[in-house]
Amino acid sequence: MTRNPGTTTRAVPERAAMKDGDASPEPDGCKAGGGKTGAAKGGAPANVFSLFDNEEAVLDRTEVMLTQLAAVADGVKVLAEAYRRGYREQRRLVRMSDRMQADLQKANKRLGEQQRDLQSLNEALSGEIETSARLEAELRRLADTDPLTGALARRRFLEVCARDWPRRPGEGRPGQTACLLMLDLDRFKLVNDSHGHAAGDAALIAFVTACRSALRSLDAVGRLGGEEFAVLLVETGPEDGAAVAERIRAAVAAHPVATETGPIGITVSIGLAAAEPGESLQAAMRRADAALYAAKHGGRNRVERAPGAACCPPGHGS
Repeated sequence: MTRNPGTTTRAVPERAAMKDGDASPEPDGCKAGGGKTGAAKGGAPANVFSLFDNEEAVLDRTEVMLTQLAAVADGVKVLAEAYRRGYREQRRLVRMSDRMQADLQKANKRLGEQQRDLQSLNEALSGEIETSARLEAELRRLADTDPLTGALARRRFLEVCARDWPRRPGEGRPGQTACLLMLDLDRFKLVNDSHGHAAGDAALIAFVTACRSALRSLDAVGRLGGEEFAVLLVETGPEDGAAVAERIRAAVAAHPVATETGPIGITVSIGLAAAEPGESLQAAMRRADAALYAAKHGGRNRVERAPGAACCPPGHGS
């Protein structure tokens, strides 16, 4: 028997001689319901030849591989679906991010516009505050200052006096002194009547200028009304106060006032009251006013010193 190379052959047992009339024996494994490796009678194994063993094994392995491939395909489908969902979610997130970035840019733009508007409002508000502060300062100046002469207004002068006048014993600095001057331009009505109110205004301005030339920055001059003025000399004793009053009188008399009708001379009468221990401002003002009254009756253009508080008639004034 010739063998093909690479082909495995099995030994075929000698078949017994068949008698005439005997049926041809069927090969084991080809019987209906028989297995591939039938057993000989009596339990003895028999070698069976089959042409389809390899093919059946290949088919079995193919079935296994197909089952495995189907499982792999199912897994690939699951992965593909997961990838598809992830891709869609990613696109959704990207679109959402784009919208959010666009909204953020719009919000930043609006915020920038609001910041510019706020800055403009702040600048306008700062300007309004500065203007208001200037107006307030101007109103305070107008309220505190006589608009014609620049002297302190009556109310402000009295406030300064109340602040700086020596306190009662135990309330102020030890040894604190002050002098109060009451001043009145002599025959001022005659100036107005003879030269006009413009000349009278010029006389009042020139008078305050002369007063300030003789005063320190810590002293105060105020217009009480009309041609009546007052001066507070802080930390000043009676002798120094009298010297200041004389300088004021002399400066006013020495400088004629220039008017449209020509220069006119003016003079001032002054009453001086030096602060007494424990004396109130109102009491000192009454004494200074009494001294001014005495200066007027004594010939005008002079300084009159008030007597002590015990010598001043109560309630005496202008």
